[in-house]
Amino acid sequence: MNRMSYSLIVLELEDVVPRRDPSKPNLYVSITKMPLDSRFAYLANGGGADWLVGKIRSLRDDYSVGSFTEDYECAKSHKSAMIATLRSEGYTVNRNTDTWIVYVIELDSNTTNAPGAGHVYVGETSRTPEERFKQHRDGARNKHGRLYAGVVKQHGVRLRPDLAPGTKYFDQASAKRAEKEHFELLKSKGFNVKGGH
Repeated sequence: MNRMSYSLIVLELEDVVPRRDPSKPNLYVSITKMPLDSRFAYLANGGGADWLVGKIRSLRDDYSVGSFTEDYECAKSHKSAMIATLRSEGYTVNRNTDTWIVYVIELDSNTTNAPGAGHVYVGETSRTPEERFKQHRDGARNKHGRLYAGVVKQHGVRLRPDLAPGTKYFDQASAKRAEKEHFELLKSKGFNVKGGH
C-alpha cells in the first residue's frame, strides 16, 4: 500500500491584514497531501478558507517543502517551525499581525532612597504601551495568573516613550532579549531600574 506524504505549502497573498514589516508580504502556510502545484491550483481557484478567496498571488517555492514525511505530527512540527522562522523574519503569516516592543514606565521616585537618574520599569509586550500600562495599573489577571508587576501597580506614574528604544520585534524571544539589554542600558545611565525579566 502506497502511503501519502505530507508537504508544506507557502503562498504569497494580497494584504489580507496589515503587514508586520511593510517590505514583507502576507503569507499562508499549510500542510497538504496534494502535490504542491495541485494544491496551489485548488486554493487559487477558490478552494479552502473564505478569507483566501481572491487573495492568492503566488506559490513561494523558496519556502514550500514537497513530500517530506508520512507522519502528521511531524508535519505539524515542521509547519510550526516554518511559521516561527517566517515570523521572526518579519513576514505576516496566516493573518497573525503580532509584534512586540520594549516599553518604559516611570515609577514614583519617592519610593526609593536611591532613584539615581530616575526610577523606571522596563517591560516587553505585544500590546500598545498604553494598554500594557493600564493592565499594570488595574492589576489585570487572566487564567494563568497576574498580568501586572506589583511595583508598577503601586508606583507607576506614566509611560516614558522618550526612554524606550522604539524598535519593533517580530518574535517574543527577540523582545525579551531587547528588554534585558535595555534594562542594562538604563542602569548604566544611572537609572534605578525594575523589570527587565
